[in-house]
Amino acid sequence: MLKREVGRVVKCPYCGFEADVNSFKLLREPWRFRFYTVRMLECPRCHKVFNYYFGISPRSGKRSEYVIRIKPKK
Repeated sequence: MLKREVGRVVKCPYCGFEADVNSFKLLREPWRFRFYTVRMLECPRCHKVFNYYFGISPRSGKRSEYVIRIKPKK
């Protein structure tokens, strides 16, 4: 299990709610995608689900983070 991240501000791509990453509900254990750590989060305001990617690029050494919306399953 990964450590709780402190100080990372995440913005919901649906409603624009901004808060610390620990304020969002973690729906699945974090996993690795290339050099990113990916978390599936649920917004406490609108209850929609999105993936939060964050990591440090091995080439440039810069921190990279972004969010991707998840389509609801039918």
